[in-house]
Amino acid sequence: MNIKITGGRLYDPAQGLDGAQQDLFIQGDRIVSHLAKTDRVIEARGQIVVPGGIDLRGQVATYGLNFLRLWNRFPSLKELGQLYAAAGYTHVHEPFLTLYTAGYVHRQLAAIPLVDTSASLVLNLRDLDNSLKSPGQLQEVGQAIKSLQEKTRSLDLRLLEPFVRYRQSFYSHRTLETAKTLEALTRLALDWDFCFALEAGCEILEMPLPEPGVFHLAALGRAVTDNRLLELALARLAEGVTADLGFESPTVVDAMGEKPVKVDLGGYYPLDLNPGARDALPPLRLALEYQGSGLAFSLCGPVRNPVEEFPPYFSWLWNRGARPAAGAEPLPDREFSLSEWVWATRTLPARLLGLADRGHLQAGARADVALFDLPPDTPSSRWVKGLSRCHTLIKAGEVVLENFNLVAPETPKATYYRRTGAIEGPLLAEICQYRSLRPENLWVADELGGPWVGLD
Repeated sequence: MNIKITGGRLYDPAQGLDGAQQDLFIQGDRIVSHLAKTDRVIEARGQIVVPGGIDLRGQVATYGLNFLRLWNRFPSLKELGQLYAAAGYTHVHEPFLTLYTAGYVHRQLAAIPLVDTSASLVLNLRDLDNSLKSPGQLQEVGQAIKSLQEKTRSLDLRLLEPFVRYRQSFYSHRTLETAKTLEALTRLALDWDFCFALEAGCEILEMPLPEPGVFHLAALGRAVTDNRLLELALARLAEGVTADLGFESPTVVDAMGEKPVKVDLGGYYPLDLNPGARDALPPLRLALEYQGSGLAFSLCGPVRNPVEEFPPYFSWLWNRGARPAAGAEPLPDREFSLSEWVWATRTLPARLLGLADRGHLQAGARADVALFDLPPDTPSSRWVKGLSRCHTLIKAGEVVLENFNLVAPETPKATYYRRTGAIEGPLLAEICQYRSLRPENLWVADELGGPWVGLD
């Protein structure tokens, strides 16, 4: 179908469009520069036109979430897809897929309607401990990681723990502390074109990164618990590392209280699905004080933050009058613009995931477009009302939402992964050999998810 969107104000920082009133043309599933003839005209007067949203850290398929659903504490997979579409999102990225949970995660992702999906492979460095210590074996390590990435159908790589530690003293010879681990990971990244997402923490912030450009700091806001760590976070960003905020809003009432909900993913520490509430001001201060282009917006986890929490948090950034009391040290007066919001929720997440045809409205981009009711004279104090619900959502050229209503519940979707072409080497065979659950029996086959789209 050929579609013309007319009368709207376009926000696309990748092209320098900051509210320009101009027409947007869609042919099939692509944005084009012009169409002489159209099948449909969408009147967007009084609305803003932006790329479809991309949730960089949408914990929607993490192992253990079905337990929370039994408590009626987390939406169903169908509800999740509808929530994301209603908020103007077309892609959600699951951050916690492991070697052993890959099949489970992909079955969950495949059952989420409307939005495209992808996942990060969480590497367990215990599988690679002695090999990481040996510079001569790093080529084998890189080949093994590439193979694991394709066999688990993951899009990028993540580390919850950038170290190797064991509780048993007789494994002490296999220990690899953080500084040495980061050095080995840097060499791997430069040789094999990897970018490692590191779950941010105090230890990571205090340690200089050998090559900041090959690392991404995930949920950085949760690591910023005082002014000293804030300064370190700003310094890391200034050095060239990218990050996502991982904001946790205290406005969400946690029905589970302080009950721990932890999942053993095979690391030194379990993954906590119900982390305790933290002060919202330090990460908010980080977002306001940082002036660069390397910080994406994200939430910190599933229990305290459904996707509906995005707009209230954004309102703190847009409108200084909506912010919580800051005590003795006032927050910066800076207010985010709509273009900065588009960059942090669409353009930068697309680039970080390697989705080159998303996050912008240039000719040739996939036609993922969201329209929100926001007349030009709307003060920032009322933006949250207009941006909380998407008026019209177009995904790959198909109208999914129209006048706030879901009109295409069977919209096609896909799961994206990195196609590496790596062959199995001796190190991968060794990793697979001494396991009670052998990984080669857990590789993700076509029928375990999809439809699949492999990116080179």
